[in-house]
Amino acid sequence: MTWIVLAAAAGLLVGPLLRAQVFVHTVPAGEPWRHACSHCDARLSGTFLPPTGRCPRCRARIGPPPGLVEVAAAGALAVVAWRVPEPLPMLAVAWVALFGVVLTHVDIAVHRLPDRLTFPAAGGALILFGLSAVVDGEYGRLASAVACALALAAFYLVLVLISPNGMGLGDAKAALSVGLVAGWFGWGVAVAAAVAGFLLAGLYATGLLALRRVGRKDHIAHGPFLLLGAFVAVALLAT
Repeated sequence: MTWIVLAAAAGLLVGPLLRAQVFVHTVPAGEPWRHACSHCDARLSGTFLPPTGRCPRCRARIGPPPGLVEVAAAGALAVVAWRVPEPLPMLAVAWVALFGVVLTHVDIAVHRLPDRLTFPAAGGALILFGLSAVVDGEYGRLASAVACALALAAFYLVLVLISPNGMGLGDAKAALSVGLVAGWFGWGVAVAAAVAGFLLAGLYATGLLALRRVGRKDHIAHGPFLLLGAFVAVALLAT
């Protein structure tokens, strides 16, 4: 219980750092990263933004709603601490979860998953899982996780080639970290993560269609559901 509380507190503390990254990267493809308030042009810190969701100078609303990023990070880390007791794997999953919070907000806002976020998410997790494999001698487990990461990324790449309007390369790149994290706990968890992502996306799209919030040709960001599917699969099935 102590670890869970500490993890949640850590999520709240790093929330402003994640909020800053959401602000910087929430720009359409092809545009420069954002470092100034769009209301007063004040240059903002690229490492920290207050949980209020407002510009420190002009107090205009910028970025996600107040407290949302911080609560999401706290909840994600609490679940990770609850389900993954081993220190290094816990850090690896937490690393991807925190990047996932940022990627989710960015993808929802501008429908993109920047390489500057997807590659460090996968790279950091690979290093931490690699250290865990060296310490515990679980090289087979590491190899299985890497194989899952490559398989899931390849699967998404095929989907991109088949339907580039329905799926983006960013999804295939994000699948590397998703497959790596879920695959650490076994192929079954990796498959469940992929299936859960599509199911959640389908349910969400069906709900929006029923409410007439979107049309059949409207594009819905898939990245958040890819990441959420992995989170759900690990939370429910990790052993």
